[in-house]
Formats: sequence, C-alpha cells, structure tokens
Amino acid sequence: MFPLARGATVPTSTRVIEYSTHSPHSPGARRRGDPITTPRLSFGTGTTVKDFAAYPEWLRTAEGAGFDLLTTGDSQSLWADPFIALTVAAGHTSRARLAVTVSNPMTRHPAVVASCATALQQLSGGRFAYGISSGDSALRNIGVRPGTLAELADFVAAVRNMCAGRPATFGGADVALHWDHRPTPIWMAAEGPRTLRLAGRIADGVILSNSLTAEAYRRNLGLITEGAAEVGRDVAELEIWCMANLVPAPTERAGIDRIRSVLAGTANHVYRFTMAGKGVPAEIAPRLAALQAAYDSRHHASPDTAHVNAELVDRYGLTDWLAARSTIAGPPEACVERLHEIAEAGITRLILSQFVPEPLAFMRLFADRIAPHFH
Repeated sequence: MFPLARGATVPTSTRVIEYSTHSPHSPGARRRGDPITTPRLSFGTGTTVKDFAAYPEWLRTAEGAGFDLLTTGDSQSLWADPFIALTVAAGHTSRARLAVTVSNPMTRHPAVVASCATALQQLSGGRFAYGISSGDSALRNIGVRPGTLAELADFVAAVRNMCAGRPATFGGADVALHWDHRPTPIWMAAEGPRTLRLAGRIADGVILSNSLTAEAYRRNLGLITEGAAEVGRDVAELEIWCMANLVPAPTERAGIDRIRSVLAGTANHVYRFTMAGKGVPAEIAPRLAALQAAYDSRHHASPDTAHVNAELVDRYGLTDWLAARSTIAGPPEACVERLHEIAEAGITRLILSQFVPEPLAFMRLFADRIAPHFH
C-alpha cells in the first residue's frame, strides 16, 4: 500500500465532516456572509438504462425537475443500447435535449451512428447530440483497444458530414445516408492535452471530467481554446459541459463515501493513457497507477457491485483528492453554496450523475431545493 497523501485518511467511513463553506473542495474561497448573486447554470443528468419499464417515469421526473439535458452512456456489456434508450426518451419528453455521453469509434461504423442520429433527430424534433471519446468500459469488456486520436477525428468528420448531407469518406470508402439527413451536434469527452486541443478544433461541444476546481477548469479550457484558435474558431462557439457527482447527504463526508466507486471509475478513465498535462502531483501519480492496475471494469458504474472498486480509493489514499475535482456533497444548502463557487470559476453547464439510492427522490429534491437558486 502506498503511504497516504497529506490530508487523506483510510478508511473515510471513520470520519464525519460537517460541510464548511471553506471546504478544500471548492474552486473559490467564498467568505461566509459575502453577498450571493444568482448565476445561470444549465443542468443535465443521466441514467444507464437496465429496466425499460421504469425508464419512462425517470424521464418524466427528470424533465419535470427542470433538467435541460438528459443523457445515457454507451457500454453494451453493462446496460442497454443508448440509441434504443434515447428513442424511448424522445417519445416521453418534449423539451429537454438528449445526448449520448459518450460513445466510441470502435463498436459501430460511422454510417450506423449517422443513421441512428438522423432517426433520433426526426423523433425528437432536433434535440439530439452525439458524444464520443476514444472508448473505455465498452471496449475493455470485449477486449477491443481504444481508438486513436486520428481514428476519432476521422470518425467525427464522417458522422458530421453524413448527418449534414455532405460528401463523406471513411476508411478510404465513400459513405452516405440515402434516406434522410439531419445536422447533429457532436461533442467530445476529453481529458488530456492532445484530446482537448483536438476537441477545440473539431467538436461542437466538450465534456470534461474532474474539472470542478478553478485550476483544473482553467487548464482544460485553455487547451480547448488553443485547439480552437488553430483553426480560426472562437471557443465561445463550443458548448462545454462538466461532469459532476451531486450527492445530497447529512454531511459532505457521508456523501463522498456513497460514491467512492464512481471516484475510482473516473480515476481509472481520466488518467488511463497518460497523467501528463492533467494536473497530477508527483505524490499522487503512483497511487493512481496502482488504482488503475486493480480496477475491475466488469463492475464499472454498477451500483449493485460498487464495493468491488469503491475500496480502491481508500486503499491508495485518493478519496479526498478525487472528490475535490468531481463531487458536490452535503446538505442541500451546502450543495447550493458549492455550486455558486463552481459558477464563479466560470463553469456554466453541469451534467449531474445519479449514483444515488433513490433517483426520483434525488430529482425532486434538486427541483425543490437546488435548481431555484440558479434559474
């Protein structure tokens, strides 16, 4: 076992920390009593569909709670196909946008994606966005390697052109849709410097993980901006969404303890190719590497077997460091305070994960106690 980082503890369940507005997990340092303005934040949320009988109620509750974006992931071995799920979503919602967050360039041909995207644009009235990255659990669970940046760029170009009805090629062949075409925004999940710059060059939107501190968000936004500038784009043209774990709980520590498996999964994904350029301190790097070596992708994002990976963040003293970059936890009023601090860092769009025991109750609490502070 690696020695603990300064300030980390094992196990975290032995600690009870009342949420403080001076939390080290905050992007900024708001002083108690400072006036609070009302920032405009856009909120998305998502679920991984395993029970289609329950999904319509989830959709109605989510849209009724005011979420602007509803998402699902793409990991065929772990949950239902995202295009089927979002077909159901298109029929049970009318306002919220719909997105895959995210797919990969290896398990589908771009013509298949473009055809599915076009169908979803028809069904949803143009509310669909397609998210993509190099690939994670969808590929690991079937023994397929992640896509390269070159493959990712070629895939994005082919899907975009086919959806727009323009000439497209892929793998040296001409590809096209002959039944319809509907322009579709393409978002990229990006973490490392090269991928962030690529997203700035080619994507319509960017999905960031582990970016809730001011330092992390500024670093990542700077790299996206550099990529956009390389092709004469204004970064303001891109939608930038940050992933966040929002966990209402009696204390911040209690909330963090509940999503330790999520912290492990994020660490395994975000730092898997390289830690360079991602703000990883020297003393943290070997601990992340040890976590990655022990991580079991068969239990990725699975609440029923979360304990398998949850204990890894405690074992390697990473709980607090990871939570600082990804998690908003505590009583509702403390979550509101933290969200204000995140907004002050320049973040305007958040996709809230639902690793909570009662998703419907979570969304109702969000609508009643948190969302009104930001609309």
